[in-house]
Amino acid sequence: MTRSPRYQEIAEDLRRRLAAGEWPVGTTLPGISDLQEEYEVPGLNTIRQAQRMLADEGLLNPVQGRGTFVTALPGSPGDPASLKQALDELRVALAQTQTALTRVMSHLD
Repeated sequence: MTRSPRYQEIAEDLRRRLAAGEWPVGTTLPGISDLQEEYEVPGLNTIRQAQRMLADEGLLNPVQGRGTFVTALPGSPGDPASLKQALDELRVALAQTQTALTRVMSHLD
């Protein structure tokens, strides 16, 4: 089984921490450099990608020069937003599988 990209692992951990109440709605996340140090990643882009994923989910709002604010908390597993996210992840996994299968099939022809 392949390992998820580091930014996805960080996004999942941040999502878990948000759900646990570590940062309530309206609060600011620690700065990117602080999170970079905490997660021991060499570049700021890894943290930015993780935060972008959560911003796309409507959980965070990054404001340049002010910080990244918590705008919502992750929903429960039966929540429509959670179901949409699961479906999106499934679509990506299926597309990757189809691409790999097509590659294998082309070698068999």
